[in-house]
Amino acid sequence: YYLQVVKGYSPIRSGVAFLPMVAGMVIGSTQLGARLMTRVPARYLMTPGLLVAAVGMLLLTQMSVDSSYVTLLLPAQILLGLGLGTTFMPAMSLATYGVEPRDSGIASAMINTSQQVGGAIGTALLNTIAATATTSYISAHIGGSTPPELVQLQGMVDGYTTAIWWAVGILVVSAAIAFFLVNATPETEEAAFDELDGEGEAAPVMIH
Repeated sequence: YYLQVVKGYSPIRSGVAFLPMVAGMVIGSTQLGARLMTRVPARYLMTPGLLVAAVGMLLLTQMSVDSSYVTLLLPAQILLGLGLGTTFMPAMSLATYGVEPRDSGIASAMINTSQQVGGAIGTALLNTIAATATTSYISAHIGGSTPPELVQLQGMVDGYTTAIWWAVGILVVSAAIAFFLVNATPETEEAAFDELDGEGEAAPVMIH
């Protein structure tokens, strides 16, 4: 919405503008998370990843109507993509940690369901926060010397940044939870897999 409504980007240009974040997620998941998850405990990947993503979101709290894509939005997207990509790989591995082969289908379904439900709830929550902040800003600033169109755009940006501040807090809390509560290590995961493998042939768990 920010790129199209505030900055005036076309839908295609907006999609292209988000490609750096996608590239960051691919690099974070395949080059960082996948390579290191068998060498270091999961929390040492998830915690820094979530904090890097929080820094990226923190940059976005500085958005304004006139913000530059290159100097603000681009680095924020790269950090956000790298952080989330690094986090997702060990998180998905832990989601099926210790699952017996006969329960692999249920585990995969629960992961997919949790992703969809969590994403829907999070989006609804942040949208509500943004809409409330936008309404409050416009109500407080309309009628002054500033043109109404500009007040509306400023109100939208204020709503976005307010919601982003909440997102920063959620990421920081998630990083703390990952650091203090996630205690799986490559050795314990391998031991759990060996134990399950001894009971029968392990079935792959597909995650979409």
